[in-house]
Amino acid sequence: LPIQARSERDIFAGEKRSDLHVVPAFAVETTPDIVVVSTTAAGNPSKDVRVTVTNHSKGAAKATVALQVPDGWRATPATQAVSFSREDEQMTVRFALQPPAAAALAAAALKPGGNQYSVRASVSVNGQTYAQGYQVVEYPHTTRRHVLVEPTIAVKALDVSVAPNLTVGYIMGVGDEVPAALEQLGVKLSMITADELAWGDLSHYNVIMTGVRAYERRNDLRAYNQRLLDYANAGGTVIVQYNKFEFNEAQYGPYPGKVGRERVTDENAEMKVLDPGHPVFNGPNKIGRADWANWVQERGLYFFDEQGRDPNYKDLIEFTEPFAYNQGTKRGALVEARVGKGRWLYMGLGLWRQLPAGTDGAYRLMANLLSLK
Repeated sequence: LPIQARSERDIFAGEKRSDLHVVPAFAVETTPDIVVVSTTAAGNPSKDVRVTVTNHSKGAAKATVALQVPDGWRATPATQAVSFSREDEQMTVRFALQPPAAAALAAAALKPGGNQYSVRASVSVNGQTYAQGYQVVEYPHTTRRHVLVEPTIAVKALDVSVAPNLTVGYIMGVGDEVPAALEQLGVKLSMITADELAWGDLSHYNVIMTGVRAYERRNDLRAYNQRLLDYANAGGTVIVQYNKFEFNEAQYGPYPGKVGRERVTDENAEMKVLDPGHPVFNGPNKIGRADWANWVQERGLYFFDEQGRDPNYKDLIEFTEPFAYNQGTKRGALVEARVGKGRWLYMGLGLWRQLPAGTDGAYRLMANLLSLK
């Protein structure tokens, strides 16, 4: 029978009950979710992998943490010891994950599924091995649930290159996993704070990117948006990921233009490049049809509206949506405007969804966007 615990009555929400769940005695969690290595780089650097262990046993404990890696890969150190003094204590350890040479990765990638690997973490205590973690799912209108998950990191070996020594400033919005993906490409990433956006020196960034729906969440971004336009005018690249209609409350782009309702819901919708000679499709990675395959869930949403848009904005791609209730040609997924010496781009294209899913072409296209000059 389910066993329930009853919380103290809240005068607003009333009584709350939760099922009793049994979690692992030692719960294991890994970060990042995905690691990307290059099959063309002269030498792949090691990747930082972190393992967090939570002690749910009753009292002190000592454990050994290890990574199970594919053949030819190496984790340094091989194991790490952790000690706990009490229940519910956590310890995090770091490993350096070293891939094989790029040539070996490239040869393996020629086989079906040969560019996908996995790294699994485990913890050993008194001869017993634990290799499960959990995610807590709870909202005000639901009971709490503990979803057991395996502490596994997905690894992708991709033919991807990015311009060297790139520094990217990121303005986080409602929350997304793009920053972790950018770091996997090898760029130096910094989160732009409200103070830095207001009065800091932005010129040392090669690219500034706004996170998903940042104009909805960030009052400072709306207030100091002109600083981004000045940065682009001086030669920088600004990439604005999709926003909703808060973006339309003022002219945040360099020229008149608004976010619309267009989207492409079919992840396999046909794509057409409107400017094949544009550098975003040609370097450092040559973007072809294969880069638009195996997308997940959708192509993108909240595209930049064609209606009433200033002619300085230029569409770089278009989609043909096959979904019966949204059929037709759709533009506004990737739009560029030249601003002084630099660039300003709006991206309704859903790379924010594709990167955490490990979509190969999304990493190659993002690398090109970051590498624009």
